[in-house]
Amino acid sequence: MEIVSDGNRLRAGSVIPEEPRGLAVLLHGIPSTAPSAPGDAGYPALAQRFALGGWAALWVDMRGVRASEGFFSIEGWVRDATTALDVARADPELHDLPAVFVGSSAGGAVATVATRRGARVDGLALLAAPASWVSFGSRPDQAVARITGEAGMTLAPEVLQDPDAWAAEFRDVTTVGAIGDLDIPILVLHGTADTVVPIGHAEVIARAAPHAEVQIFEGAEHQLRRDERAVDAVLAWMDRVLT
Repeated sequence: MEIVSDGNRLRAGSVIPEEPRGLAVLLHGIPSTAPSAPGDAGYPALAQRFALGGWAALWVDMRGVRASEGFFSIEGWVRDATTALDVARADPELHDLPAVFVGSSAGGAVATVATRRGARVDGLALLAAPASWVSFGSRPDQAVARITGEAGMTLAPEVLQDPDAWAAEFRDVTTVGAIGDLDIPILVLHGTADTVVPIGHAEVIARAAPHAEVQIFEGAEHQLRRDERAVDAVLAWMDRVLT
């Protein structure tokens, strides 16, 4: 699939089984410059896993990530997620199928806000999503350093010159600020050993969305897409609430 968002060509791929039962749009979190874990095939492999369960799956590297064009902004990612969903929905084979966002970490916040703003999904699965941003919005200089250094993404020249407006976007794109308005099935997953987004974030999200289903995985770390228990839980939930 070709995805162009705000003029940025985004790296993406899809796996569509015969007679798909629905569509999962997989959204990543903020990347890291650290080497990938041995044997980690990333989101293409996760899409294959969903397809084995009978679900069409689309993954997309949002702007500023890996080979995708553009400068990173969290509001830009919300538009990228919505555009990816629209492109998938335009496929005649997928147009009328139930669809979910499966958002990991920051991708969970992006998915929630995109849905709140009108993205047409029938369910939302959040994997280790932050309830809100601890420091991005209030410490612009630190946020810039983290994005350009730890995450290896590029920022627009005007952001580097004055990051205040860019950083303020993080105050508007939060899971907890959007999720209470959603009337669709929601699954919240978190691991007890998550040192990136502490498990307390799941509790805050659950309080904001009292009808969400929450599952906690003992000993699971931040990258729940690599934990078979979590992937199995998402697939079982999709089977239960969307078919």
